[in-house]
Amino acid sequence: MLNVLCLKFGNKYSSDYVNKLYNMVQRHLTVPHRFVCFTEDPQGLDPRIEIKSLPIDETIKGWWWKTYLFKDDHFTAGETNLYFDLDIVIIDNIDKLLTHMPGHFIGFEDPGKIFNKIPKLNSSVMRWCSGHYSDIWNLYRSDRRQSSGLMGDQDWIWKLHQPSIKFYPDPWIQSYKWQVRRHSELSRMGAVQTFKTVRDPEVDPNTSIFVFHGTPNPEHVADTIVVDNWR
Repeated sequence: MLNVLCLKFGNKYSSDYVNKLYNMVQRHLTVPHRFVCFTEDPQGLDPRIEIKSLPIDETIKGWWWKTYLFKDDHFTAGETNLYFDLDIVIIDNIDKLLTHMPGHFIGFEDPGKIFNKIPKLNSSVMRWCSGHYSDIWNLYRSDRRQSSGLMGDQDWIWKLHQPSIKFYPDPWIQSYKWQVRRHSELSRMGAVQTFKTVRDPEVDPNTSIFVFHGTPNPEHVADTIVVDNWR
């Protein structure tokens, strides 16, 4: 069984983000699957979405709940888990995410590499086998001091499993603001970045997913390719 997963915690993203992700997956994935949202608040979610409730723990915030996805009893051992952040836009078929390097933990290589930063995992898109990597949750739950100083869940996952993590080919998944468009096209108002202009960028024909890390979010982008696909 293929489990397509997402996570919604708190009010950073509305239920609309989950529902649109569900719709995009249905349009662009031909492999039979279940779509599962881990959340503490299922209000407003499409009834076709399977819900797994997050436990009550006020000490875990935001992206750190991604570690809970790796708890070993969510799904049957050997099943494939394909995780997406809510702030992505799928523009083409994603079946290839399942057949590339089977059996490996695979993710999106952090786009900070374009600024000559050290390669590491970006956890916006991840694939792994159920029954493996449960230490990501178990160690975080038992001794969070080991994660002290890390920027977030993706640094924690990278710290524990860097030698075994592989990356999808670069064109398949692209940072919309740094690889499809350019950092120089952004303007900042306080903590929020937006594009100075609306335009139709040239997109690699192999690209299937745009990642919107940080800001802007998909709802703030008026480019046709985003508007037409984020629905």
